[in-house]
Amino acid sequence: MRRDTRGFKEHLRRAGRGAGARLVLAVALALGSVATGLAGTAWADRGDGAVPDRLDQKAAAFRIWLPQALRGSAHAQFQLGATFLTGRSEPEDFAEAARWLKMSARQGNPRAQNGLGILYAKGLGVRRSFLEAYVWFDLAAERFEHGLRREQALELREMVRGFMSPEHLIEAGRAIEARKAGWE
Repeated sequence: MRRDTRGFKEHLRRAGRGAGARLVLAVALALGSVATGLAGTAWADRGDGAVPDRLDQKAAAFRIWLPQALRGSAHAQFQLGATFLTGRSEPEDFAEAARWLKMSARQGNPRAQNGLGILYAKGLGVRRSFLEAYVWFDLAAERFEHGLRREQALELREMVRGFMSPEHLIEAGRAIEARKAGWE
């Protein structure tokens, strides 16, 4: 399931240049890569070679992940958030995606933390907050193994940083330490 983002990229390019437009484009591309990376994680192979339609995918996601998510599984909570984020819930429900991603992120799931950072940076399903986005990107980068996902989280964190005052950065540092302490 690959989303064609050429038209969206062109729209953003024409919409404006500068730091704000670059952040919007970077976050939009990251959101697209998160959604693309999530597509099929819950049901990549049903065993019969058939590709399920969206309704089948939604039903499968809930059948597979909801019982585990309700028992507190961070992985299952992430998968449900991904289901709402990628439109398998037809249409996307960013507020519900944020709710499930937040549950998973609070348990230390770096993919959920990164996804939540994107939602906060874009203001999708949550009130836009560069401070919250910075915190979640920082926490995700710390938990990701070295590699592309970690680099993406660090890059997004630094882009969001450009929109923050020194006071907000200090507040973000405190929030990061408080959340880390809560997980130990």
